[in-house]
Amino acid sequence: MTEEGESRRRFLAGVATAGAAAVAGCSGLPFTGGETERREAAAVPTDLVDATEWPSAPFPATVPDALAAAHVSRARDLLDAVPAEPSLPNAAVAAAIADDRARAVERVDAEPTDPWPTESLAARRRARGTAATVRGAHRAATGVDDGAALTARRRAVREDRATIAADLEYRAEATAAAALAYEPVESLLAACARHLVPTVRYPDDPVAAPFRAGDAVGDVERARAAATDAAGLRDAFHGDREGLGPRWASLVAAADVLDGSVRRTRAEVRRRTGDEAAPGDEDLSGTVAQELAVATDRRTESAVRDVERASDNGNYATAVIEAGTALATVEARRRAVEAIRDGRHREPPSESSLRSAAERAREAVAAVDGGDPLAARFVRPALASLERVADEIDAGYAAPRRTQAELTYAALYARAVPPATAFVRERLA
Repeated sequence: MTEEGESRRRFLAGVATAGAAAVAGCSGLPFTGGETERREAAAVPTDLVDATEWPSAPFPATVPDALAAAHVSRARDLLDAVPAEPSLPNAAVAAAIADDRARAVERVDAEPTDPWPTESLAARRRARGTAATVRGAHRAATGVDDGAALTARRRAVREDRATIAADLEYRAEATAAAALAYEPVESLLAACARHLVPTVRYPDDPVAAPFRAGDAVGDVERARAAATDAAGLRDAFHGDREGLGPRWASLVAAADVLDGSVRRTRAEVRRRTGDEAAPGDEDLSGTVAQELAVATDRRTESAVRDVERASDNGNYATAVIEAGTALATVEARRRAVEAIRDGRHREPPSESSLRSAAERAREAVAAVDGGDPLAARFVRPALASLERVADEIDAGYAAPRRTQAELTYAALYARAVPPATAFVRERLA
């Protein structure tokens, strides 16, 4: 057996026994073909999820404040060119632009609360794009046709993006550092490319469609912002570091091995647990089990596709990071299916069960080594789940079953992060 096969078997330890036992035990589980009485679920407590403490940012360099400052400055310049109370022939358009401008000003002035600097930078890019959209709509509404200028700007951004991509040398102290440093750079270049695709065509008559014109302008502005940050993060990582060697070949090799590992692991888990989470003819509708089964299946398929997409696009640092996420996601799916087949997650959520799920999620996340940048990056989906629950509670639309399923998933995923991290690190060594 190859080293790869042995390592993957270690990662899947327990699948052969627990998974097979779960399948074999399906016929003995109590189910009634959907006739089980469903009691009402308890309301979600408003204090269910405390503020989540995120680990240190995994990007292996300090993100320059100048990057965010440039976005803020650009956004304010764009909004300063739009009157707070536009005077336009169409009063409805004027009112809408005024409202959009006011909201854009709030976004620009708001201090990002994101826990990682790269996330805060993303918030600044979004605010800049919104400001450009407002400016583009106002110019169109006043009769200015920016179509030709926008085409030229799109072409210039595309050329700059190509130059940045061609100049990436993937230099780092080690392959793991290269993956962590270049994944956000690749992601930004990919975002830039997406924004450059003219999904919203600048109108022939901008006065008649000012908001479509604004959307087109905003997309190109977002592309420019993404390209600028990609170059900025690359330069920030290089800085004055010494001893940086080229890691392109090792990243490609690791990404190829991990892509295969993800596919085989997914196939192995699917073979042992099957595609369906419910045993026999049991009706899981209206249960936490149903929410958990649907969520884990959807996220598993999405995670596997993310790895394949990154590899196909030649974004090998991204492929490495997505592979770690996918391996943890597949393992969370396996454990969720086994629990459901063991008859768990049938009872309607109670305050006690919700609080227990929240505590298990917190403990699982806290158990991940936050001082390990690779583990910190991989645990991000669990942290995002906790924040999603908190946001839904604050907004007043947290559904008990969905909330308990989300917290359960966060715990399952976080517990899978340490072995997934070890597996990926072996491939990067």
